[in-house]
Amino acid sequence: MKRKRVFNLSSIGLVLLLPYVLVGMVNGSERILMNYRPDMEMYLAAILSCQISSGYELQTIEAQAVIARSNLARKFEEKENITEFLRETGMGIKSQWKWWIENEIYEKAVENTKGKIILVDGDLKLVPYHEISAGVTRDGQDVFGNSEYKYLKSVDSSADKNSPDYFSSTYISKSQLPDELKIKERDSAGYVLSLEADDKILEGEAFALGMGLASSDFSIQKTGKKVRFLCRGKGHGLGFSQYGGNELAKNGSSWKEILEEYFPEMDISTCNLTAGEK
Repeated sequence: MKRKRVFNLSSIGLVLLLPYVLVGMVNGSERILMNYRPDMEMYLAAILSCQISSGYELQTIEAQAVIARSNLARKFEEKENITEFLRETGMGIKSQWKWWIENEIYEKAVENTKGKIILVDGDLKLVPYHEISAGVTRDGQDVFGNSEYKYLKSVDSSADKNSPDYFSSTYISKSQLPDELKIKERDSAGYVLSLEADDKILEGEAFALGMGLASSDFSIQKTGKKVRFLCRGKGHGLGFSQYGGNELAKNGSSWKEILEEYFPEMDISTCNLTAGEK
């Protein structure tokens, strides 16, 4: 049975955090993370619990820990609002000042990879991840139309096809869709880049998100009064596939080997950043 661990203010030193609690009382709780400058490792176990299932292999969660640390370090380096970043991860300040950590495996993954990040030519860059690819991950330059993301190479992740969630169908009433809807362009991995909707052009990923589709690798089939969207994979398909990485872990790959597989153009390094410092 999974054991939940609870961390509250007393467990990390109420006296040390009192000035930040007072800031929260005056300006609102979300101001605390904008003023408090801790070691980033404090956040990672909680962030991981929102990003990846504790049912995955430890090596997979370790790989995700390095990704999370890299993205957090990039936000700190860019001096972005940490509160917004935590919202993006699905984690905010919990009620009653508690951090709920679902399972000790998250803390173990953070500890086992302490300080490790991945870089591009010595720089912190976006390190994306998703649940299940369509069998191959996407090329960053294709997706964003910008050479800045060429370090995100398309790699084989065919093990994803064995996932029970690889295929999914979403049925949407024709009345909720344009009269004429067809796929205009796909990228090299098969994901929809754009659609023709009557006299408009829609962006594929935005359409998938708006319609609640599992991914933007989909086909369209009219069925009576509804339209069926058959999707492959789950998520945007860029970067690290958690399911594919987990299959590598089951076969004995370390977190480092998993990341080298999914990010062949990136280098593993060490970071000791704290929030707001370079």
